[in-house]
Amino acid sequence: MNQVKIGRFIAENRKQKNLTQEELGEKLGVTNKTVSRWETGMYMPDLDTIQLLCDELDITVNELLSGERLGEDYKDKADENVMDVFTVNKSVNKQRLIYDILTGAGTGIILGVVYAPDSTKKAICVGFGMALLCIGWFLKSKLDRTVIGR
Repeated sequence: MNQVKIGRFIAENRKQKNLTQEELGEKLGVTNKTVSRWETGMYMPDLDTIQLLCDELDITVNELLSGERLGEDYKDKADENVMDVFTVNKSVNKQRLIYDILTGAGTGIILGVVYAPDSTKKAICVGFGMALLCIGWFLKSKLDRTVIGR
């Protein structure tokens, strides 16, 4: 799935409808900045918005995900789009697992502090555990914002 191509396709169809980014955003319940992010390929519309966007632009979801008007080869494009979604989902799940491991390690270290023999080691363990925990939470929230597209 080529987000830049999809973004250009959204912009092209919006302009054919003589809509500004702000007008399209109002119809979809998003800001013009969100529409701009879609059109530059920075983000994808979220699942709740995709069908509304397609209806507004008179395109199919398959055409949106392909970034082009489809003719007879729509079935092949549909298969490609489904596989692309699975590939992206697999990548996101791997990243989430890594971030979950970081937060779990941080939590484990903090809980393990109880068994540290002296206060200096406890302080080091707590600091390291908190750092891992915060890094994991930060990366996971950043990933979620990217996936959601906001």
